[in-house]
Amino acid sequence: MAEKLLKEHLYGDLLAPTPGYSTDFALGMTYCLSFEAMLTAHLAFGMLGEMDDNVIQSPHLLLEAITKSSDKVVVFCNKGGIAVPPTIRKVYSLMERNIFEVFDKQNKKANFHPKLWLIREINNDDKKDVLLKLIVTSRNLAYTDTIDCIACLTGKVGGTSIKNEKHQPLLAFIESVIKESNIGEEQKKSVLKLTTDLKRVEQFDVDTPFEDYDFFPYLFDYDFGLGKVANYLVGTESIIVSPFLDKTMVSRLNPENKCNRTLITRKEYVDRSIFDKFCNKGGIYVTLDDLASRGMDLHAKVYHVWNGRNEQYLYLGSANATTSAFERNGEFLLRLKYKYGNTRSAQFLGDFYEKDNSDSKFMPLNEPLENASPVKKWDDAESAMKELMCADDLKARITHHRDGGYSVVVTSSMKRLGNDVYIAPLQKKELLQRWIGRAVFEDMKIDELSEFYILSATSPDGTHHETIVKIETKGMPSDRDQEIYKGIIKTKKDFFHFLELMLTDTPLQYISSEILLKEFGTNGSENEEGVAFPNLYEKMLKIAATNPKQIEEIGRLISKLDNDVVPPVFSKMYKQFVSAIS
Repeated sequence: MAEKLLKEHLYGDLLAPTPGYSTDFALGMTYCLSFEAMLTAHLAFGMLGEMDDNVIQSPHLLLEAITKSSDKVVVFCNKGGIAVPPTIRKVYSLMERNIFEVFDKQNKKANFHPKLWLIREINNDDKKDVLLKLIVTSRNLAYTDTIDCIACLTGKVGGTSIKNEKHQPLLAFIESVIKESNIGEEQKKSVLKLTTDLKRVEQFDVDTPFEDYDFFPYLFDYDFGLGKVANYLVGTESIIVSPFLDKTMVSRLNPENKCNRTLITRKEYVDRSIFDKFCNKGGIYVTLDDLASRGMDLHAKVYHVWNGRNEQYLYLGSANATTSAFERNGEFLLRLKYKYGNTRSAQFLGDFYEKDNSDSKFMPLNEPLENASPVKKWDDAESAMKELMCADDLKARITHHRDGGYSVVVTSSMKRLGNDVYIAPLQKKELLQRWIGRAVFEDMKIDELSEFYILSATSPDGTHHETIVKIETKGMPSDRDQEIYKGIIKTKKDFFHFLELMLTDTPLQYISSEILLKEFGTNGSENEEGVAFPNLYEKMLKIAATNPKQIEEIGRLISKLDNDVVPPVFSKMYKQFVSAIS
């Protein structure tokens, strides 16, 4: 069972629609995210394929992915959880409408840490056939080789509201997350519409060997009526799978008795006191040194709890075996109940470690490391960055000058920090300047403006930190997005290239063909005016029958571009086409 839960997944595989269905809206929650992985989500929801080198080489495909799913995706992440990408692209600014931060205003050390997706899918042939897909995982929205867990439940959306008490904790959790975030009103309505669908799901299907499920959310000081952790995560026997630990929570989950308990973790967090609590019970298992050194370390959070043949549960999700996870952070666990008589403890453990099995990724820990410590402390740089990004009055304002340029002023009453912090707009990292309560950035171009900003700091011991935060920015020009489009679609050839991409059933194959043509020294027809309009018309007819919204997207694209990019003859043909199919 663990082997299935710990299966390696690409994010596109994880989020791709059910065969025969299309993604209508998706809500995601993650501790941290990368823009590259966020693009994978856009590609998956737009059914455009998986992220690879060909995609990276095609700004047109990245733009199409964001355009096609821009109204379909909302992702909540921890404040300061957006990674600075190695290459900064203009299209990343377009994701402002999709990414929203969550943090506890009363406790800046709390983290928003859940990893889940709730996705509405609609049958391609029957619009009344609607599914809700719930994905609970330990994997962040980022590319990683760590060992993670994942479970997926699917439920049918009915015609009327059903009061299922099982779903109430998830509903309350989503509504509470909205309150603690900087989500916009338009996106908030979309998320609440998703909760309305959740109220119309009678039950989610679960696969064998399970027969039932429950939701266990945690968020800052909210009370979701779960009771004490020791009342449901201890059991008569248990297997704790958690990469991060603290002594207090380990003591609660492993009380002083002779019951069999096993710990699966990372060896650098097992000190002598934790080792002694498990060594005479079920023992401790850690990731093989070779895997850990290559970044393939444990990241899954799973709790296997046995209370008898009729009470055996598997909890999985985001919560580590730490006090902060269960008493301070935002977390989410899915509880799956085994069918009666399915005693799975030995099998579950065997999926992690089996003696004399060369495929095992874990090994017994026979002695703790001398320098092992379960305590992780923030350094001065991290604390100063958190203080600034969580300041109540941190705001930015854009000014448009007569010469056509723009300036951005970021201000806050938070002037003195415990460590120097530097700030810059996302698209102008070279402008990093030390924070002194105010930062001014001059000579900005319109397509360099963004609500995303880079924060950077170095601690006294030389440890460097950098992250991206979203700052409320007043005065954003209404045509900023349009200028980003223009920066990518600059010529008639770009326009028709993008149009073909919008109309093709196999965008990645199309991009691959384009790259091959370039490698062999040709781009096809060099005549920008020599476009096969009948062929385009035929493709538009086909897409109008299967995906009429895409025809509307073409109209929106035309409105964003100048006449020297969109030939007047095509604009005329498009108007005639829309009139003919209306």
